Amino acid sequence: KIMTDDTAVKHNLLAIPGIREPKITDYAASAVRDYQMAMYVMDLPNYDESGNRLFDSGGRPDVEKTSDHFEGRTLDNNFAAAYFPDVYIQDTVNNRAVMVPASVAALGAIGYSDSKSYPWFAPAGFNRGALGFVSNVRTRLSVSDRDELYEKRINPIANFPDGGFVIFGQKTMQIQPSALDRVNVRRMLLEVKRQVAAVANIILFEQHTAATRNRFIVLVN
Repeated sequence: KIMTDDTAVKHNLLAIPGIREPKITDYAASAVRDYQMAMYVMDLPNYDESGNRLFDSGGRPDVEKTSDHFEGRTLDNNFAAAYFPDVYIQDTVNNRAVMVPASVAALGAIGYSDSKSYPWFAPAGFNRGALGFVSNVRTRLSVSDRDELYEKRINPIANFPDGGFVIFGQKTMQIQPSALDRVNVRRMLLEVKRQVAAVANIILFEQHTAATRNRFIVLVN
């Protein structure tokens, strides 16, 4: 609630790393959609090949079962995106590899992409989606695994022999195909809205005259 209160925070991306319970994540996705100023990077529950729910203590998530469970939730929200699988990064304090949720990898890629380009550039692929800080993944994906995940609106974290680990997709959770089923398009519109709102706040309470309207247009342009 705090992170979607525009009197308390100002941000363009929400993540709750490791929180996977649908009751909470669905609420967060809905809240961000109502907030209209940010996207939500959602972590998904993992399931093994027998359909058993896995937790962070162990087990190898199965692509088909995990993606089928997600698809069965019929989430339809272009303000949210999901990634798979979880990844390993280096804990430099304790000098060991630790497993972290996929949302951590997504945040790293999006942050890097924004630092090198703009929110409307896709945070995916070898240029902006490369995960140099990732040492391994919980589940190694085949080409067919990547295709299955992407078909079900989950962005795969792929591994390549010569390219390391890379985010290889940028779909939102929107079901109907359109421009808004892409992360960069949704983030572009959020950035435009944020910029226009900032301009509008400057002239708030000014006289409603032609000069004020023209000033608004000049500032937005």
